[in-house]
Amino acid sequence: MLDFRVNTFLTVCELGNYTKTAEKLGLTQPAVTQHIRFIEDRYKVKLLLKDGKSMKLTEAGEALRDMFITLQADEKKIGRRLSELNRKPGPLVMGTTKSMGEYVMPRIIKKYTEAYPLSGLLMEVENSAKLVEKLKKGELEFLISEDSFDENIFWSRSFSKERLRCLCSPDSELADKTVSAEMLFENRIIIREEGSGTRKNLDNLLKQMGYSLRNFSSALVVGSPSAIKKLVADNCGITFMYESAAEKELHNNTLSSVNVEGFDKTYEFNFICLKDSMFINDFGYFFDFASENRQVF
Repeated sequence: MLDFRVNTFLTVCELGNYTKTAEKLGLTQPAVTQHIRFIEDRYKVKLLLKDGKSMKLTEAGEALRDMFITLQADEKKIGRRLSELNRKPGPLVMGTTKSMGEYVMPRIIKKYTEAYPLSGLLMEVENSAKLVEKLKKGELEFLISEDSFDENIFWSRSFSKERLRCLCSPDSELADKTVSAEMLFENRIIIREEGSGTRKNLDNLLKQMGYSLRNFSSALVVGSPSAIKKLVADNCGITFMYESAAEKELHNNTLSSVNVEGFDKTYEFNFICLKDSMFINDFGYFFDFASENRQVF
């Protein structure tokens, strides 16, 4: 069981302030200071420095934070494993983004359950930002995401490369044409919410081209990829989506693609788990199976 002062330290790392940490944990500010000093004395390093009204991590503080995040998550997994000793092992607990979770993973899971009928799997489908926070807290064992990640905290392995495509209705004047970005901006864009990997990559792509979402005539924010595809098919606007999430619709001609000059971009999806976790090998067989059974529509 990790020392309770570890949680105090990680909360200071998150909030950057002793007073806010004390309020969140129900402690006095002197108690927070005492907890940090205990850890500094234990490891004989300086962890935090005052930076205006906030606290800034030293190099040693950053390294210890990263290690404590992994240890805290592993401790939760240890508790789950011990509770399973005299009963059927619990399921793998994973997370995946909506693009993967709704359109790619069901095919893999179907084959996985056929190959391993006694194995359990709990998959949470959410946007990248929320998944990463749950992984750090030990609520997920691993995830599949296209978002960038801190290599000091996370270990990764490539899963697939996905092309980001501009999609429109077959009835749109843009259907199957090669156009400039300026021609796109005359249309309404239908986009995912902030925090999703698709939205983040689109924002960055537009920025690299010298544009932003404000260049479009209007924008709709919709959290469901399925709803976005339905709206686009009904010619309510255009969208950007990973090709694998729209394979069926492109194959059936209920959606059409638009070739946008300078906008052809491919992104890597990765298996991600906490670096140096003692449980990495436990996930390896699923990583191998998923990679081998990744297929297009």
